[in-house]
Amino acid sequence: MTTATATESALRWAVRDSLIRYVTVIAKGTHTVSGGAVEGDDGVFSFPLLRAVREGADWRMSFSGSVHFLAHNGLLDVLVTDPEIVIGPDGGVLATHIVGDPDELLAVVALEPAAHSETEAGLVWPEIGTQLAASAVDLFGTVYAAGTPMAPIGIRLTLDS
Repeated sequence: MTTATATESALRWAVRDSLIRYVTVIAKGTHTVSGGAVEGDDGVFSFPLLRAVREGADWRMSFSGSVHFLAHNGLLDVLVTDPEIVIGPDGGVLATHIVGDPDELLAVVALEPAAHSETEAGLVWPEIGTQLAASAVDLFGTVYAAGTPMAPIGIRLTLDS
């Protein structure tokens, strides 16, 4: 079993460019980050690593922080909190914790198969393609259909052994 450290390890995801533009420009809403997540100058949200474990060919990763999109007096209310990822050679999934039930996860996007590269510091998945999972259509207010491409995901893991 291999694990990763939190130093320099993070998930980077912009969720979906059209969502950010819609919420902030058209709907005059807001998006906020908390719990350790940060928004970069490039509009990409970064979630720090809590834990990563390799199990066979798959990696299971937990990240902290949240991004919250709010518009139309709360009618549009999207919260991605403490994302978790499982990824392997055949693809994977990014899930978020459900508000009110921190033990329950909702699959948000399916991750396309993507190979990682090894660097001196650890492992990097530079750009993993994503598609909205059927289970998350309601999370996004039924605006996007299942299978809609979402923003790609990047992951960096600093390995400790």
